[in-house]
This record gives sequence, structure tokens and C-alpha cells, in this order.
Amino acid sequence: MESYKIMSIISIIIGLIFIIFPMFSANLISILIGASVFIFGILLAYTGVISKDISPAYSTVAAIFGVVMIILGLAFIFGTNAISFLVGLQFYIVGFMLIVAAVLGLLGGSTFNKTGSIISLVLGIVVLFVAMFASNNPILITIIIGIVLIVYGVTGYLRTEVI
Repeated sequence: MESYKIMSIISIIIGLIFIIFPMFSANLISILIGASVFIFGILLAYTGVISKDISPAYSTVAAIFGVVMIILGLAFIFGTNAISFLVGLQFYIVGFMLIVAAVLGLLGGSTFNKTGSIISLVLGIVVLFVAMFASNNPILITIIIGIVLIVYGVTGYLRTEVI
């Protein structure tokens, strides 16, 4: 129970940092999204390489898309001094990547996880909706993330029973 309260306090602190320092938070989001895209790109490229015997067309598209994701991930990680709208743009790119990866997973045959692909598709659509909001004001999205973290932390701290 104590570790749950500690995690709630950490969530509140991180939420306050996001609200007080939105530019720092935007850079942090850029790095985190970049790392996620980079790792996802490595996994997708690897999947493309090992699936060449199953489906050559899928293998080629997955490998190329994985390499593009690796490059974009590195750009997001090391390009944190980019223009402020980059955070909003990242949401569009990540949403598009999730949707394409989900479609590839759904078309990949029985060896690929269909449930994960459907979840990726839904998340991609949700991220695209967030992108429409974030592209107009990327600093505002970091403040909203901060508020969500604070609400999560407060409700977690006040929770009497761990589920």
C-alpha cells in the first residue's frame, strides 16, 4: 500500500513539473516519444526481416517502415530544440504510425497478434484526435498532461484499497 501512495505522490510531482515548466515538458515528451518510436521501429524492422519467408510483401513494407520509424525516433530524441509545434506534429506522426502498423498486423496473417493490432488501431485514431488539439498549441497539451497526472496522483493517493 505504501508503494502505491509513493507512486501517487511522484505522479503529482511530475504533473506539477509539467504545468510549471511546459517547455521542459514538451522537450521531455519529444524524447519519450522519440525513444518509443525508435524502439517500435527496431521491432517492426526486425519483424520485417524475420517474416520474409511468411510474406515477402509484408516483410518489405514492415522493414522499410521500421527503418523510417528508427530515423524519425532519432530525430525526435536529438531534435528537442526543434520548433514548438513539433510536439503536435509528433502526435500526428505517431498516430499515423500506429494505424499503419495495426493494418500491417491485421493483414499479416495468423502468426501476428490481432488483438494488439486492433488496440494499436484504436490508439492510433485516438492519438490523431489528440494531434488535432495539440497541433494548435503544443504547450497546452503538456499542461493538460500535467493536470491528468495530478488528478491521477490525487485519486490514487486517496484510494483506500489497491485493486
